[in-house]
Amino acid sequence: MVHGNTGRSAWEGSLLGNDRKLVVSVDIGTTFTATSFCILQRGKVPKFEEATVTCFQATPDAKVPSIVYYDKDGKARAFGAEVEDEEIILQAESENWHKVEWWKLQLRPDHLPIINGLSLPILPEGLTVEKIFTDFLRYTMEQVKAYITATYGDGAKIWDALFPAMYVVLTTPNGWEGGQQNKMRQAAITAGIVDAEGGRRVRFVTEAEAAMLYAAECGSVNDWLEKDVHIILCDCGGGTIDIAGYKIQEVKPLKLEEYTAARCMYILYLLLRYLAGAVFVAAAAKTFLKHRLKNTPWDNKDALNHAVYEFDRNAKKKFEDPKNASWVNLGGYQNVIKAGITRGKLKISGKDMASFFDPAVTSIIAGLKDMFENGDYVADKVILVGGLASSPYVFSRLVEWGKENGVSVIRPDGPTVKAVANGALAWHIDDTVSCRVSKYHYGTEVHLPYDKEDKEAVDRTSYTDCKGQLRVCDGWSCIVKKDCSIGTNEEFVQSYMLEVSEGSEVFDHEVIIFAYRRAKPQKFITLPGSWKMYPGYEKVCTVSGDLRRCFLLSPRMVSVTNTVYREVTFDVCIVLGDTEISARLRWKEDGKLVYGPAKISYD
Repeated sequence: MVHGNTGRSAWEGSLLGNDRKLVVSVDIGTTFTATSFCILQRGKVPKFEEATVTCFQATPDAKVPSIVYYDKDGKARAFGAEVEDEEIILQAESENWHKVEWWKLQLRPDHLPIINGLSLPILPEGLTVEKIFTDFLRYTMEQVKAYITATYGDGAKIWDALFPAMYVVLTTPNGWEGGQQNKMRQAAITAGIVDAEGGRRVRFVTEAEAAMLYAAECGSVNDWLEKDVHIILCDCGGGTIDIAGYKIQEVKPLKLEEYTAARCMYILYLLLRYLAGAVFVAAAAKTFLKHRLKNTPWDNKDALNHAVYEFDRNAKKKFEDPKNASWVNLGGYQNVIKAGITRGKLKISGKDMASFFDPAVTSIIAGLKDMFENGDYVADKVILVGGLASSPYVFSRLVEWGKENGVSVIRPDGPTVKAVANGALAWHIDDTVSCRVSKYHYGTEVHLPYDKEDKEAVDRTSYTDCKGQLRVCDGWSCIVKKDCSIGTNEEFVQSYMLEVSEGSEVFDHEVIIFAYRRAKPQKFITLPGSWKMYPGYEKVCTVSGDLRRCFLLSPRMVSVTNTVYREVTFDVCIVLGDTEISARLRWKEDGKLVYGPAKISYD
């Protein structure tokens, strides 16, 4: 890959003085997984390489199915390209192995639900999505090790030297947050990719952002890379549609600014009743094929699975024009004229083929319209990446929509399905995105002064504070507002006060961070007279810190009941400019700000 478009310079070495460093990016998609790596060497321009898998593939490829076979004891027996090997398939059938696919969507956040009436494959009893992530990450890293060992001189020594300090970049859909990232990081630790102390060497980047950086390095978008130009990136993946908007701050080296909050869709823009990714094109086709093959020689599970496989491999990739029919090879040479089967090949009309794709196309267009509206129509260029964008029909429909609305729509050259893995490396090495936009309101719970005129304060838990003032629990305190522009290292700070008894020996304090996912937050987090939260509120994480030093520096006071207490004033600081949320507690000592030790935990 040519890196000249980014103006990437030679690597200067790490802050620890290391002359070499290994960075591996893993893009585990709903249907396929791609892995890339870069061995950074002081004084040399970084070179991105794809960790191609040679075993079980006629043509070595860095893209493998995101599928795992588990035996009856819950042990992983085959991964990726192995699951398409005929001998593996026969062994799986004879030994009753479980084929696990689309499992990545099981990790989705609660606020991105699967619509009723549409379901994901059920995981075998006792098998969790966390274990699948662990097993699959271990498999992908074994492939990277095998590739480096086989293709580099002294490859085994290089791996042994660089693996202990290796950085791993994992990609996520736009809608995933700290809870999902935490589970993925823990999976990497459990898989032995990093140890617990090296957990921070596992980093996360959104698929859309990584895809944007890949596209910027491809020659087909050169003319669009101009200062102050606004571009929308649409990553049409297997299970999700990720859309993000960027403004180009500088061209060489490339610097981007997110100008509107990114979107992630599992369903047809959340308002309509369809899932959005490419896997659901195949799901619609499977339903159609099952109906058409009923009462034919192919009316059985194995034949149906073979038909779906042939559809995915050929008909789906070739379909472009609803005026033309498509054919699916069922095997054999029999004719069933009433079912449209000639010499073992099923004819599917162009209209039926289009019906498999149209819900996804409608979903993408709805998301693009929303992005343009929320971005004040400043962008008129859309870059498409991802497996679904490779479909001639999907691409032609989106180009047609673009022409009708004065929007240019293109795909970068090169294998776009691998775009995210390569772009993730660029994200880690170049630090290209300098500004992002908050997708939601972020804040915490506070106790508000009681207002008898406020109907919202009625039937809520209340208490009298040390000064004799009545206070109401579960109030909302915003720290970061939705659609706020955020610099990479920018901290958002809000001050809070605790009343702590003089004789207290417990100084560990927890602050729960909530997100409000709708337009205007409610004054209170919970419903009146209930512990349930208002729709839109959701717990994100818990920040824990030791306030002992802050307590000892706080003034002694006497309450209305003549007890001694201290008013402990501290700040909650949130950083959202990176792809992970981070938070910490701070206070003043001798007029200077001091940060106390703190940790973030997730449910």
